[in-house]
Amino acid sequence: MPNDFDLEQLGALTRRIERLEDRARIQDLIAAYAIAVDDRDLEAVVSMFTEDGEFVRAGTASRGRDAIRSFYSEAMNRYSLTLHQPLSDQISLDGDRARGILTGRAELALDGTLVLASYRYADEYVRSDEAWLFARRDLRFLYAVPIDDMNDGVCATERIRWPGTPPRVGDFL
Repeated sequence: MPNDFDLEQLGALTRRIERLEDRARIQDLIAAYAIAVDDRDLEAVVSMFTEDGEFVRAGTASRGRDAIRSFYSEAMNRYSLTLHQPLSDQISLDGDRARGILTGRAELALDGTLVLASYRYADEYVRSDEAWLFARRDLRFLYAVPIDDMNDGVCATERIRWPGTPPRVGDFL
């Protein structure tokens, strides 16, 4: 190593490595969340949110870990099987806070019906010590359609078709 190394360059390189590590930790959080939901590990899911975290689905917010626990407990009891597949993410870091958009697909067994879904999360993350946690997750669906109705369901405007509910327009185009 040469004696004339530039401390400014070394500092810039260190910051770049820290950003890459932060990004990797957030991606690990996203993967751990999907696995915990599918494994029905309620306490693991809840622990991934900040104490005052918020989870939003269909415009309804659950705020704080107790409300999030209640939401997930009910959801986990509704489905006999889930398989979430995170696909792509965009993460924007700003110190100890970050924002992200995550896309994914899910297979959901609900009331004896296999539902295929395409979802998108708008996330806010916060660093707590060395761990990253969800401060907010806002879940929206491109489609949620019983497998038997995939062609008609996905090609229609009203492509949110949860069993037992009337069809409605997708949350995004």
